[in-house]
Amino acid sequence: MSRFLILTALACAVSQTARATINASLQMQLGNPSGATTDTNNHNHYLIERTVEALDYSDHLGEPVWASWDLTSGDVGSATRSSTYYTDTNLPADFYHVTTEDYNGVGAIDFNRGHLCPSEDRTDNRQDNDTVFLMSNIMPQSGPNNQGVWANLEDDCRTWASQGNELLILCGPSGFGAAKLPSGKAYIPSNVWKIVVVVPLGAGTALSRLTASNRVVAVSIPNVTNGLSSAWTNYLTTASRIEQDTGFGFFSAVPNEIAAVYRARIDGAPKPGITNFSPVAGETGGSVVISGANFTGAAAVLFNGTNASFVLNSAGQITATVPAGAGSGPISVIAAGGLAVSASSFTVTAPAPPAIQSLEFEEGRASLRIDGPVGASYTILTTTNVSDAQWTALVTTNPPAVPFTVIDTNVATQRFYRVRNP
Repeated sequence: MSRFLILTALACAVSQTARATINASLQMQLGNPSGATTDTNNHNHYLIERTVEALDYSDHLGEPVWASWDLTSGDVGSATRSSTYYTDTNLPADFYHVTTEDYNGVGAIDFNRGHLCPSEDRTDNRQDNDTVFLMSNIMPQSGPNNQGVWANLEDDCRTWASQGNELLILCGPSGFGAAKLPSGKAYIPSNVWKIVVVVPLGAGTALSRLTASNRVVAVSIPNVTNGLSSAWTNYLTTASRIEQDTGFGFFSAVPNEIAAVYRARIDGAPKPGITNFSPVAGETGGSVVISGANFTGAAAVLFNGTNASFVLNSAGQITATVPAGAGSGPISVIAAGGLAVSASSFTVTAPAPPAIQSLEFEEGRASLRIDGPVGASYTILTTTNVSDAQWTALVTTNPPAVPFTVIDTNVATQRFYRVRNP
C-alpha cells in the first residue's frame, strides 16, 4: 500500500488504539466553539475529529477556522518533519480539496503554508506528523508571523508541556475580507489567534482538573509581513475579545464559573483581591462599594454567584448593584488577573415595607385598613387629642399586599392618624 493511501485511511479514522495522550477523545476538551457538525452539507463549519486534533473546516474559505488539540511532553518525540503536504481527500466530495500547489506563489508575497496544529507538537511517530501536513490543517500565514512570533509561542507551549503540564490549545484565523492567495483558492486572514489553557498533570482528563487558577494565554497577532514583534507577549488579549472577533463561543465544555474567568484572563496580569465592601448588608437594587486591588479589566461581579451590574471606578474600587435573586454569601470579582473572592459574606436583606401616605378616618370608625407585605411591621401614631401613645401591628397577611386591619381601641377620641414605616 502506498504512503498516500495509508495517510488517507489515517485521516478518515476518528479513533485509534489509545496512546498516552494522542487520542481523538482528548482533542476537543474545551468544547466546540462554533457548533461545527459532521454534516457533509455544512460548507462553513464542517467538523473533523482526528487522533491528532479536531478541526472546523470552511469550504468557503478554503481553510479551517479553528483547530483544537491536547499537548503533553509525550507528544513530542523523534519523528522527523514530513517533507510533503497532502491533499485531504477525506473532505466531502463536493468540497474543494485544496492542494499544496494552490499555495504556489505565496513566497512572492512573503506568505507560508501555516500549520494550525504544528508539526513539532506531533513528532511521536511518522503517521501523526504526516497527518498534520494534510492541507485541511493549513492556513495562509505571513512568513514573519509563522516563522517568528507564532513559532516562538509554539516553542514556549512545548516548554510548558515539558515542565509537567497538559495544554489545551485552540487556534485559528480571523478577519476575512477579499484578500486571497494568488491561486484564489483560500482567503487570507487579517489575524491569527491562539488560546492556551495550562493544566498541571494529574489523574483523569485535563477537563476534570480545570480550576479558575489555571494559566490562560490568549493572543491575536496581525497576519502581516512587516512591523511584527517576535515577542508574543506584545499581542496578549482576552478570549472574550477573540470571541467578539470570530463570533465563536469558547469553553462550552467548561463549568460556567471557570469559563467566565478564562474569558477575562490576560496572561501576566496581577491577581485581583478584595479587602472589604460597604455596606455589609442591603436590599436588592442597593449599591455596594467594593475595595481591593488589581480590578483592572473587571469582567464580572457576582453576589454569591449571581451576576451584578457594576461600574469600575478605579483599579482599587468597584461600585456594584445587588442583583435581583441574589442570596447572602461572598462577593466575587473576575478581572484580567483572575478571580477574587471576599473573605466575608454580604447579607441580602428583605425589602423595606412600602411607604404609606397619611390616612384619614372618621370619628366612630372602628378600624383602619392598610396594605403591606408579609412580615412587615408598622407604627401607628396618633396626631389629635392624644398623648404620645403608639402601637405596632404585625402584618400577617398571606400572600403579600393583601389588605389587613388594625383595630383602634380608642376610636371615640381619635380623628386623624399617620401611618409610617418603623
